[in-house]
This record gives sequence, structure tokens and C-alpha cells, in this order.
Amino acid sequence: MSSAGYFFYLCSITVKPNDEEQYEDFNEFDMHLHLVQEELEKKEPSRDPYLETTFFLPDWVEMNFKFKSSYKDGDEDIYMYIDLVKEEIESDLNVTIVDFGIEGVV
Repeated sequence: MSSAGYFFYLCSITVKPNDEEQYEDFNEFDMHLHLVQEELEKKEPSRDPYLETTFFLPDWVEMNFKFKSSYKDGDEDIYMYIDLVKEEIESDLNVTIVDFGIEGVV
């Protein structure tokens, strides 16, 4: 836990675009991913979300996701936020999440 009373959740996400031709390259996908991050920041700014594309193919994309959680948050709060993130990613990017894993908490 950091000295300010917050944890950072580090997650890995693998997605499959529903239309393999919707994103021409890494930069185009990353631009859309940044828009999802901005939307998440508007909905829950205290979470300080960060999304980053780590691997891109037109039919397979891997990314990292980091967000802040207060020591006061319960499991239910955290999983409700993760569900919101999944929903935003799938609907805004037109992708299907293949894998979502919490890799660590620091």
C-alpha cells in the first residue's frame, strides 16, 4: 500500500476485435483506447485509470490496465469498477474480451 492509503491494481487484458478490419494499425487502436481511458476518467476520476496497448495484431490485441483503489474499497467496489471497465472496452472498441486478469496489487 502506498503512504497515501491507496493500492494500484495492475491488470492484463486480451481482446479480439469483432471486425478485423476496423483498426488499420497500432496507432489507430491506441487512439481509440485513449478515448476509452478518458471516458473512464470522467466516470470515476478517483480511480486514475491508465490503459496501454502492449501488443497489436488486427485480430488480437493485448493491453495493460492500471487503476487506483482506496484501502476503504471493498471487493464489491473493485469488481463493480472492473465490470464497468470491461463494458466500456467491449462497447467502445467493438471487441470481445478473451482474457482479463489481475496481475498484481502494489
